[in-house]
Amino acid sequence: MKFTWDIALVIFLIHFFGYIIKWVIGFGTPLVSAPLLSMRLDNALITPGSLVPDFCINTYISWKRRKLLDLRQILPLLIVLLAGVIPGTWLLRFSMPWVIKTVLGIVVLFLGLEMATRNLRPVRPGRKDHPAVRYLVAFFSGMCAGLFGINMFLVAYLQRTAKDYDEFKGSICFLFLGENLFRTGLYLCTGLLNRSSLCFSLISLAAAFCAARLARLLSPHISGERLQKLSIVFFLLGGVSIIVKSVLLHT
Repeated sequence: MKFTWDIALVIFLIHFFGYIIKWVIGFGTPLVSAPLLSMRLDNALITPGSLVPDFCINTYISWKRRKLLDLRQILPLLIVLLAGVIPGTWLLRFSMPWVIKTVLGIVVLFLGLEMATRNLRPVRPGRKDHPAVRYLVAFFSGMCAGLFGINMFLVAYLQRTAKDYDEFKGSICFLFLGENLFRTGLYLCTGLLNRSSLCFSLISLAAAFCAARLARLLSPHISGERLQKLSIVFFLLGGVSIIVKSVLLHT
């Protein structure tokens, strides 16, 4: 693919905004950027092309919060997550019907509403965390990562179970890091990671570094409670954007 100046500028500006969100709350870039970018670019370019900047940011955040990680819980989730990436990558390689994306957006919207209304429902002290549900969420999240570069369902799960936002941010970025490494190998083997996607990565990486400077100024002024609310807002926006894009464009 030939990258003209207008396309390069669109990629830079969309990812600049997306990576500000990523630096501040730990996730959210593809929820905002993927639907917007896919209006002009193929998803088979966007998803592999976002790997390099995602890898850099996830490495940095994971290292800073390494002491908060509970590897006994995170590593099994990572293994199941990676198992889900394989069928997701296969579906990306051979395209994906727009109807499936619409259903995905509806499910994401439902999860976002569940996260937003959780504090309004009574807490059941005897409620247990079922491993089968946890691993099913991780597997399906891996499929979404292979397809869209989005780990939405695992974000919802960890947002529910983490002790505080720092633990959530460190855990989700560590899982993203492992998944990024695995997807890099898969995309190389399937030919999805090519010259065009690497050019996309360079533009996105420049946007990520510029966004880091602004995010550093914003972070001290946003409390943990506000970060939680902000993450839910972008989760809901991601679901809506996926539905609108797939219904209107049938892609």
